[in-house]
Amino acid sequence: MRWKDEPVRLALRPFAALAAARPGVSRPGGSDAPLVLIDRAARDAAWRHVAASGVERGGLLVGEPFARDDDPDAVAAVLVRAAVPSGDDTANAISLRMEASVWDAARAALRDGERVVGWFHSHPGIGAFFSATDRRTQAAFFAQPYSAGWVIDPVRGEDAWFIGPEAQDVVKSGVFVIESSP
Repeated sequence: MRWKDEPVRLALRPFAALAAARPGVSRPGGSDAPLVLIDRAARDAAWRHVAASGVERGGLLVGEPFARDDDPDAVAAVLVRAAVPSGDDTANAISLRMEASVWDAARAALRDGERVVGWFHSHPGIGAFFSATDRRTQAAFFAQPYSAGWVIDPVRGEDAWFIGPEAQDVVKSGVFVIESSP
């Protein structure tokens, strides 16, 4: 028998719970693609963090994933409440290594029912895309179906989102900036 490392699957609350807490939030008809909802303060904090440097910067995303109402194992949305910047990292213009202390900072930022739902990092001046290294990082450290990856190019003013261990693109129409979470 061979050992196989499987990520732990945590139960997700149904999307209806998110929609009830946030009137006006709804899934577009005919689309099963996951939505990303990011709190404006989290978005602004991440942009400030990555724009403050000419080298790559990043951090972790804290919030809650929600399941499709008809399938508790399928991701309907990821709500990002906070962006936790990495304060201890090694970086240059094209690479970033965040140290373990960012996980401690993210744990300290968690509210009841929340978890680390992904990560963010910058590509200053080279565009918002997931490189092969980013895809390996996503698969290795963010292997949940709800795990979000967010790339920001603060020089070009671009960003892009990816979701799940396969780092599937999230279309721009599936990303919403929301006001502070209740």
